[in-house]
Amino acid sequence: MSDVAELLQRLVRIDTRNPPGNEIEAARMLGGWLGDRGIAWSIDEFAPGRANLFAEVRATKPGRSIMFNTHTDVVPTGNDWTHDPFSATLIDGVIWGRGAADSKGSLAAMAIALARFAARRDTFSGAVQLTAVADEEAHSRGAKRFLEQVQQRPDAVIVGEPTDLRLMAAHKGSLRPVIEIIGRASHAALPQHGVNAIEGASKLLSSLDGLREKVQAKAHPLVGSPTIVPVLIQGGEAPNMVPNRCRVTFDRRLVPGETEDAVIAQFKTWLEAFESSTEGYTARIVDLAPSTGGPSETLPDHPFVIACQAGLAEIGLPTALSGLVVNCDMSSFRAAGIPAVVCGPGSPDVMHARDEHITVAALERGVDAYESMARQWLAGVGGVA
Repeated sequence: MSDVAELLQRLVRIDTRNPPGNEIEAARMLGGWLGDRGIAWSIDEFAPGRANLFAEVRATKPGRSIMFNTHTDVVPTGNDWTHDPFSATLIDGVIWGRGAADSKGSLAAMAIALARFAARRDTFSGAVQLTAVADEEAHSRGAKRFLEQVQQRPDAVIVGEPTDLRLMAAHKGSLRPVIEIIGRASHAALPQHGVNAIEGASKLLSSLDGLREKVQAKAHPLVGSPTIVPVLIQGGEAPNMVPNRCRVTFDRRLVPGETEDAVIAQFKTWLEAFESSTEGYTARIVDLAPSTGGPSETLPDHPFVIACQAGLAEIGLPTALSGLVVNCDMSSFRAAGIPAVVCGPGSPDVMHARDEHITVAALERGVDAYESMARQWLAGVGGVA
């Protein structure tokens, strides 16, 4: 079995479902693995069981730095798996398990690539780093914590997510407004005396197509158009009352160039039109549900993007840029002004899905891709950043 496959199996067998996370167990195991290969590492436990791992290989000559970054937490498993989701079963060159692709596959490949640099420190300049962060699947507390604590930020970051090793230079962001529709309560036997907030929510949702048309009128060349979807609804107080309140949570995906303030203003305009055309109701944004963050991109002509493309070309992989329609920790690094891209082994189709899996061939190709992209950047390909 290849080293990267064995390491991935060890990672998958550690249950880091978020919630509650318990990423510290994966961080400790990986830290020991890195230490056995002469790589300096440390753990930051920023909450009970929630921890980031940082590792670094410094060359004998100074130069640029690059960070491999991905997360150790995984989403819940759900039911009806063909294989135990934490068994990391290997069958016919495929490893099955929660996190195999998202994103412990990237983590294993990044760790092997880092070990390769550690074995030949005199052949490159600068530093190669690895961060395995907590809580990406919920609030990105790990990445945000790292950026708050780090003394010297990396010059560039490759974020590991399953992209079939396609290079992603942009991704969508998310905003989740919670809208409360207020009517008037009454006895359910006298509905004419009340204003039913659940029916008001239905009326509001019936006007959603008009807002969608406006939202989807713009498009980004790498990630496509914004989207808006109602995802949660809550209303009613008792089975014999006309409800006076109903809440609907929306998932609004933003594309690079959009701002949260502009999106909130768009929602408010929609709600004002609803109130003026629907008697008896008021509708307000009362909360913003948690999300990973806003959209981000690194421009195609940035030296780091060019270096990563050169690295992929060197090993015969496609270099065309694409974009990620889901959010990830790239948003935290870009918000901090650090150039970043997303790239990793495994198919995005298996993210958060039953029977998540990854091929050993994809893992091994991922190791080569990370090593090559980092080497090109450290060698100065792409020009001055």
